[in-house]
Amino acid sequence: MESYPDQDKYRSNSNEGSRGAEKQKRRRNEKRREEFNVKQDQKDENFRDNFRGTRVFVQGLPSSCSWQDLKDHMKIAGEVVFASVSIDPDSGKSKGCGVVQYESTAGAQNAMKTMRDHPLDGYDLFVREDFQESRGENRQLGERRVRGPTPPSIWTCADETNLALLSEEDSTTVKNLIKAREQARKRKNYETSDNIREDLKSRYAVHLDDRKKMWWVSPDNKVPQTILKMQGEGRWGKQAAWRQIPTTPENDACVNPDLVSGLLQQRDIARREKDFRTADRLLEDARSAPDNNLFLRIHDESRTWRIWTEEKPQMAVSHGQRENYGQRESYGQRENDRQPAMSPEEQCIAIVTKHDPSKITDVKNLLQKFPGREYNILKKLKQNYNL
Repeated sequence: MESYPDQDKYRSNSNEGSRGAEKQKRRRNEKRREEFNVKQDQKDENFRDNFRGTRVFVQGLPSSCSWQDLKDHMKIAGEVVFASVSIDPDSGKSKGCGVVQYESTAGAQNAMKTMRDHPLDGYDLFVREDFQESRGENRQLGERRVRGPTPPSIWTCADETNLALLSEEDSTTVKNLIKAREQARKRKNYETSDNIREDLKSRYAVHLDDRKKMWWVSPDNKVPQTILKMQGEGRWGKQAAWRQIPTTPENDACVNPDLVSGLLQQRDIARREKDFRTADRLLEDARSAPDNNLFLRIHDESRTWRIWTEEKPQMAVSHGQRENYGQRESYGQRENDRQPAMSPEEQCIAIVTKHDPSKITDVKNLLQKFPGREYNILKKLKQNYNL
């Protein structure tokens, strides 16, 4: 075969040209991949469609920050549907971090970009994606994933006794609605699913537990014992009762404890059913329940509430403590301090005894007729006698 003098040169130029074409092809593919990732990032999804993409992890929280404070502050970046602050189980103190879930992925992305510029009570916040180290890609080769118990696949009634509240026709309708809702959830049509849940609750007083696949009839919103006794992740377990922390008789007389307890119990139910909008509305109703432009401070971890004041509520002091740091007071002052505080009922009787003794019997009957309304009655008496 005849050989040309520049044959090796041409062959070298050809190889360089093919390598250049491959580089250009790789650059085009990388550019397309970047454009695709940008489009995916810009795609706005709600928390039902993209649960993890709407959650962010927040670090740098002050120790006094509650979940409500965190939620209110993080609304700067977008609408928040859930917030929690991590608590050390041993000390009961905040770990200085928490999780926030936004309504949409756009809100979460905005929080990671902008919340660094919005300190909380003087503390700079560090916001990142909420990821867990136990993801599948971080597991070592050969490591098996431990799965929990398989959830039930068939819906059952948790309380057969209350089924008598439904007619046979209504019972059939309820079962069909539950099936239709299950199909809507499988199709990720969460709007239809939520509408069916609200319809079941408002028309038939039917409540659902999606994790346990159980439903029950309860006009008074009570959870049946079969659900309360079951253990698992359903959060239907028994919780401590809400407790009021007293502040001053004047401030405590401005709120109805029964009303606040009822609102907070309804909020517990809404949170269990993941109806966060209703839960937030009930929380605002409870916080604004007092009169005279006062509002409540509600603490979920301890399940307590009180009228908000700048000063901390006065704690009971034992006899020995008063003797130690009360040396500057006179003997008469110390004796007055040792007298136990009067209850609201006793204050009502004392006011009427002083200003209008003829109404003592009427006030006693009124207190017996409306138990739990002592503060309201005390407030009315003080207004009547300009106290």
